[in-house]
Amino acid sequence: MSASSVVPTLLPDERPDILSLLDAAARPLADVVADFLARFPRERRLRVCGALCFLLEDKMMLHPTGRLIAFAILHQSYSPQTANPYIPILLNAACDETSEKSERAFVQLLLTSSSGNSNNEVLNQSALDYINGSVSASQVFLPREQLEKQYCSTGVHSSPQTSSFTAPAVRSAIPDPDVRQSCANSSESSISPPGSKQKSASDDRDTTISVLLEDIPGGRLGPQWIRPTPPRLPLFDGELQWLNPDNNHELLWDYSMCADTNRGAAIRDLIARALKGPLAPIQQEFLAASRSRTGKGS
Repeated sequence: MSASSVVPTLLPDERPDILSLLDAAARPLADVVADFLARFPRERRLRVCGALCFLLEDKMMLHPTGRLIAFAILHQSYSPQTANPYIPILLNAACDETSEKSERAFVQLLLTSSSGNSNNEVLNQSALDYINGSVSASQVFLPREQLEKQYCSTGVHSSPQTSSFTAPAVRSAIPDPDVRQSCANSSESSISPPGSKQKSASDDRDTTISVLLEDIPGGRLGPQWIRPTPPRLPLFDGELQWLNPDNNHELLWDYSMCADTNRGAAIRDLIARALKGPLAPIQQEFLAASRSRTGKGS
């Protein structure tokens, strides 16, 4: 399973922490990354970074500054001596010609300066300062082959594993055709300084992201795979066969309950006398006539 396909099942208190880190556009990136490592323990970082990958798939999800912060967290969440599962995502972002030049330059600077001191220099800046600066204008974009060769030669990057179940799945968040694509640009994203109370589209964006992270775990909707009931194994001689007895029992009602007990009192009295001695002829005729009327024979 690849890192981008990890289901971002987040805890309730993790969602506001992610949004607060992504909104820290004026803080140095190194401080934001350190805050991320302090807030989320090692066993939860894979889930949280999976949610960041989900937000990075659509360029309209995050502000330009939030995307840089997310890329920095993905790159710095693993030490240089360990295999970083998010390197393929960073390589795709560094070579995506449809992205902003500042974003491509930032990701390539992270990838190419892993072993140098310039990595610390770019992380000492804030995401807002980097976008407003002119570093991306002089950045030389390396081809994908050279970037892949650099990371394959270090031995800390393994080829991404793609699950066969991700191909038929569709994203649970699709762009609205009535919303202009230009709202994702930095000019309309209205990056407000810290402490600003201005109500803008960024508030709606943050609310939407919070709902997506809460109600759409996984980020993708896949087909429901048919799982038929497996057949029973054949029975061997001497093996106990499983039985499902029928427990549908019908109730038997006693319709004589609560009936008139005075009826037949004379007959019961004659039967009790007959047990002690012979009855008179008239008594015998009365008893026989009573039994014939009830349909019980003589």
